[in-house]
Amino acid sequence: MNLNLQDIIGNYEEPETLVVPGLRNGVPIESPNRIDWTVRENPNRLSKMFKFGQESKFNAFVLDLLEHQSETQHHGRLTLQYPRIKIDVWTHSLNDITEVDYEWAQAVNDIYEGYR
Repeated sequence: MNLNLQDIIGNYEEPETLVVPGLRNGVPIESPNRIDWTVRENPNRLSKMFKFGQESKFNAFVLDLLEHQSETQHHGRLTLQYPRIKIDVWTHSLNDITEVDYEWAQAVNDIYEGYR
């Protein structure tokens, strides 16, 4: 049986317009005063340091954070060194901060509240 590429993928169709949550007309939504994370540059990102007094709470927070990343399919850059965790988050495909990042950061704040 001889197949060509068209037999496998069918007729070419124009791709749909890419819709990225957190963008309005292609411009990232900014809400810098909404949460207590610092906005950093190169790349533009939200950044925050979390500190723990007990290693068991530190470890449990990391596990909850990893679960949150898995559930949301949105991942921050984590720097772990007990008793601190530094987290940076941004939308990598845009190399900028979007509404998704603010929502993600707020959820991390909520998780952290359970360990304070």
